[in-house]
Amino acid sequence: MKKKEMVERIGCDFCGGEAHALDRCLLCGQDICWDCKKTKAREYHHAVYFSGSGDGTYCLDCDAKLRKSNDPLHSAYRAIEGLRNEYQGWVEDFDKRKKEAEARLKALRPKR
Repeated sequence: MKKKEMVERIGCDFCGGEAHALDRCLLCGQDICWDCKKTKAREYHHAVYFSGSGDGTYCLDCDAKLRKSNDPLHSAYRAIEGLRNEYQGWVEDFDKRKKEAEARLKALRPKR
């Protein structure tokens, strides 16, 4: 038996490839596949300690435009990005100092 079905397919606006899941630029609405997102878009996380649903994606052109403007949503994403970077710096500094202190103690302890 033959059957006709209408199928709607979605594709990336950058590479034209079909994808099962696409992100969309929050400003211009272009669909961005996973591969293109790595080089043609910027993803901002919605929280300092975790990411996932609620993250914001902007194509590089829109990201550059919004960096020059005073868009409140983009500014909030960038503030969170700054805090994530600051937190990561603290963790790296703490780990470095922790290893130094543990190594110093290890060197001073009598060997058994």
